[in-house]
Amino acid sequence: MFSIPAGTVPEALSAFQKQSGVGVVAKGRDFQNVRVSAIHGMMDDREALQKLLAGTPLQVKAPGNGSTLIVSKKPDAKLVQQGVNDVEGLFVTGHRRSQSEKRNSNIIMDTVAYDPFENLGGVSSVAQSLIQLPGVTGITDGDEPRYVSIRGISPELNHTTMDGITMATVGENGGSGSRKVNLQNVPSEMTSRTNIYKSFTAEQEGDAIGGDIDMVPMSAFDHKGLYKFIDAYGIWSSKRGGVGANGLKGYDPHMGQGAKGTFSDTFGKNKQFGIVLSMRYQHRVRNTTKQWQNYTYQGANGKYATTPDDSWNGNIKPNQFSAGEYANAVTNLGGSGRLEWKPSHNLYASLMGWSYTRWEHSVMDKQDYNLKNATPGVMGDDNTLQVNSIYVRRRQNEWHRQNSGIIGHLDWHSGKHHLLARAGYTMESYNDYQPYIAARTYPTKKLTAGYSGYPNSDDMYNMNYLSDPNVAQNSQWDLYSGGNYQIWDKSWQHVPTARLDYDWNTGEHDRGFGVAAGFEWREMSMSYQRERIDYGDPNSKTTGDYNNSMLFSNHTPWLSSFPETFIGDNGYNFPWSSLPVNAATSAYNSRAADYKYREDIYDGYLSLHYALKHTVFIAGVRVDGTNYMGWTPVINGATKSVSPGYAKNPGGYTRPLPSFDVVHHFAQGFNLHGSFSQTIGRAAPGQLAQARNENCSGDGDGSATDCTVSVGNPNLKPRQSNNFDVSLDKWFNHGNGLFSVAFFSKWIKNDILTSRSIYVQDGLSYEVTQPMNSKAAGVKGVEVNMLNRNMHLFSQIIDAQANVTWMQGHESYSNGSTTYKYHKMMYQPQFIANGMLTWHIPQIKGALRATVNYSGKYYTSFGSTPGASSGFDKFLTFNMGFWHEVYPGITLKYEVMNLANYQPTYLTGDHLQFADERDNYGRAVYFHVIFH
Repeated sequence: MFSIPAGTVPEALSAFQKQSGVGVVAKGRDFQNVRVSAIHGMMDDREALQKLLAGTPLQVKAPGNGSTLIVSKKPDAKLVQQGVNDVEGLFVTGHRRSQSEKRNSNIIMDTVAYDPFENLGGVSSVAQSLIQLPGVTGITDGDEPRYVSIRGISPELNHTTMDGITMATVGENGGSGSRKVNLQNVPSEMTSRTNIYKSFTAEQEGDAIGGDIDMVPMSAFDHKGLYKFIDAYGIWSSKRGGVGANGLKGYDPHMGQGAKGTFSDTFGKNKQFGIVLSMRYQHRVRNTTKQWQNYTYQGANGKYATTPDDSWNGNIKPNQFSAGEYANAVTNLGGSGRLEWKPSHNLYASLMGWSYTRWEHSVMDKQDYNLKNATPGVMGDDNTLQVNSIYVRRRQNEWHRQNSGIIGHLDWHSGKHHLLARAGYTMESYNDYQPYIAARTYPTKKLTAGYSGYPNSDDMYNMNYLSDPNVAQNSQWDLYSGGNYQIWDKSWQHVPTARLDYDWNTGEHDRGFGVAAGFEWREMSMSYQRERIDYGDPNSKTTGDYNNSMLFSNHTPWLSSFPETFIGDNGYNFPWSSLPVNAATSAYNSRAADYKYREDIYDGYLSLHYALKHTVFIAGVRVDGTNYMGWTPVINGATKSVSPGYAKNPGGYTRPLPSFDVVHHFAQGFNLHGSFSQTIGRAAPGQLAQARNENCSGDGDGSATDCTVSVGNPNLKPRQSNNFDVSLDKWFNHGNGLFSVAFFSKWIKNDILTSRSIYVQDGLSYEVTQPMNSKAAGVKGVEVNMLNRNMHLFSQIIDAQANVTWMQGHESYSNGSTTYKYHKMMYQPQFIANGMLTWHIPQIKGALRATVNYSGKYYTSFGSTPGASSGFDKFLTFNMGFWHEVYPGITLKYEVMNLANYQPTYLTGDHLQFADERDNYGRAVYFHVIFH
């Protein structure tokens, strides 16, 4: 806490040193006849000194020995313009600005600054940077975080904005229509920092229970002079997958490349204009091997069934062994630009736009051994089972996702008045073409499979014996009449937003009463359309007519004991016209999945502030008014038909959301926050408006079944949460260090969970998922965070951070006849730990950085009976990077991602005790040449 009156420089520097404990070095001739203005309030040491010297010919230069600041006369402006910025010094300033924002915030929040050196990986996404913060879990897309969960709450329940404007999202695969924003596709170089608000005042978005994520765009006024950063790099991925064995050309086994760059500068007579430009390109190989298993469940009568009902005694046996090889290439391309105008300190305006695209060119080759225990009671007690059928599948995809937006920003200050107007339009589109070919055989002779192992989180059943190891070559193969089709998926979401925020006397140094008020309008419209053509077997009465199209390889997948058999045809040039079309099935599967959705939101808020010298009170209310309409196809499940047109399902609600927040600044760098708030969590568009979507791609992460059937629920109610938050922060090391402890508790009414049931039909295993409101839910936990930057040790500089989060939750729901209770919420692990260490080595102008992230296991769906629940196993990532300057302005950087080679495992069971999917993405190595 600083309180320094106006006066001469010697008087002010003396007071500064007494209040901060930091030494200051200055030459007397530099500040003769110079006076400074008064400063008051909480800020870190360097920020306080900079404010003290604002408007004078003096500047704060780089720290000397870590406990001393240097004050000197500013150089001539012409010399400054000709100078070259120290790029690492720029990022240090960014980190300090982020820490200062957290220290002075009246809200419990965490923030991470843009730093292309510290953010490892070629994509260097916002998701990758956020997972170092306390209470944050990365929800992975294979080997990279795609979404983030905050404090054990589903990513559906975060509100994500760019400069306060809501980001559009079509969800996981375009058709799901979820509210999860794919932060894997948002590059960190278009931001200066990203803030996560964990407590809520009326001034924050009210439709978030996990947290509000706001990405703050990079500004040319954040630094002086020209900033440029160009990074060209190569990628080696260790996993080969099915490349070379699947008979397809055009897939690289290991190599990729990328480039990204950022340019920022001010211009104009008085440097009143600014421009920021960024771009990126990456082509990366991400080949994979996956293993799946389905189980049968022993009931009280001793017999086994394919569904774990309430009589299940906890015993299982395998029902299917499946292995899949993937060849996958991912391409990212896009850029952003921002034009700024700052004619004075009181007025600022900007116009920003971006567009980022992600293509995935993928092929899945999967082989299933279906066992004869699909019929209840048909099973011996030994570890051998009879094989009923063998399926081989090829699914190819051309996924294309594009996220774009434009935002206008106007910021005006006058005295204690502050007006902020923003308007934007964000959009996301998704397209996919998927040809799918499936063949099957029924062994003519009795075929027995033997297995060993046990499917816990570290192992799975292993099929290690076949009575005829050459059964694939010796069998008669036919096209599976229910498994050959082409799909064209298309979806889009558009979100226009306009908001106006005003505050008076609520600044950091203001005292007494203050007020903040605002209004926001937002419309979200979404459409999903599917065209699907289902085909039959042209020679259904003939066996073995597809033998010549099968590819019998010597390639044995990871964790398998026998070579994989591949479909030999390429789905992109397969003679689809030679197959008979099942018109009725095609029409049903096309129309049943389509839907439209529109939502209009009107929010207004009023927030009252009262600030004492060391304490700030904030009380307010936000009123959320929502109207929505879903257009849903009318289907007949018995006849598998769809009526013309759509049924309209309107809805709406108005919720007042009160909040109260208090923060007290103690001496010695202690801050205490306390907060109560009410927020809501909206149902997703697909949950409300989609009638039925069947996906038999065999590639649903966390689903070992052949097909997934998603069913909507137009009767869902919005979630309502009472949020309680307390945090204590201790700042040290001149504002570079932080130790914090935070407690949180959320009581949630009408939580929306995913109910899951499983069954087997015609040799295929199905899971059916449907959203439903729970009876009661909640989560509480404790976050502990330690951060210390700029620690000096033996002429080296160390930055370190470690945080742990412990959580306990509960969820109860009814399947109509029975109420089930869980001791966790969906996506809520019991324990999270994140750690980062950067060793700066001045002698080589470089650094060594290591990051570790750990998350305990969590549920992704709750079963209609507990045994059918599914989830994700504990997961650890260990990444390392090293960089050094080889020539002024040229740095080499090396990275190894997933150094510990920890791979994803998916679980099932009432306690998530059985592994039903294990994936292997290998490791990735990056080599960068950076120009700055």
